[in-house]
Amino acid sequence: FSVLLAALLKYELTSRDDESLPNLVCIITGKGELKEYYLEKIESMKFERIKFITPWLTAEDYPRVLASADLGVSLHTSSSGLDLPMKVVDMFGCGLPVAAMDFPALGELVKHE
Repeated sequence: FSVLLAALLKYELTSRDDESLPNLVCIITGKGELKEYYLEKIESMKFERIKFITPWLTAEDYPRVLASADLGVSLHTSSSGLDLPMKVVDMFGCGLPVAAMDFPALGELVKHE
């Protein structure tokens, strides 16, 4: 998650000087063991152009939220490393473009368009 957070901070600082760049809303799902740590880190960074929300989504709402997004980000590999992480499968199922961390089997499973 630190990779994404660093990229968002760079966007934040750039967008403060370039008002043609849109504000962003980042919806963070999941309940990993580092969630509270990163929420505190985000709070301390004082973002102005990026809003973070961390909703609890029901099984019915999860695909609706994915389908309403412009881009999905996956920082996971699958547990085996040989197939797509379930989050990526969910995003593809909703027609959402995905930016993903590279891992060995990714090129065999996904075509860039």
